[in-house]
Amino acid sequence: MNMNPRLDNQLVPHDHCYNFATRILQGGYVQVVRRRTNGWEGPFTGDDLEPAIVTVERPGSAYTLGHSMVHQAVMQPDTVTLFMRGPRCKDTSHAVADLMPPKEAWPAASEEGAQAAASRSATFDEYQAMRKYLVEHSLID
Repeated sequence: MNMNPRLDNQLVPHDHCYNFATRILQGGYVQVVRRRTNGWEGPFTGDDLEPAIVTVERPGSAYTLGHSMVHQAVMQPDTVTLFMRGPRCKDTSHAVADLMPPKEAWPAASEEGAQAAASRSATFDEYQAMRKYLVEHSLID
């Protein structure tokens, strides 16, 4: 599940380490898939990207993207998506570094003493809050 997205992170074009499929359950977003002008692999900058396809994703929409595709999605508040990833295809993903939010803005560490991480597993309390939200919005029973 992908829910309550961080607004600062939506400005950053990025790729993924895996192919994935997404289905929009609630809310929606505008997605920009970008074309790389410096090849399909490795790091890139904003100067290496050109807009290619712009889509509007709404509840019921579904799509897949390959690991080498660069995209960004500007989401409506309260957007919830089901995100299914495939196996890892490469060691690292890449994002336009000059647009990345500072580490101080990343989510808090999952436990005391741990480092903040750009992406991490939910804590049990966070899981319970997500489950409650999904029930309240009639997305699950």
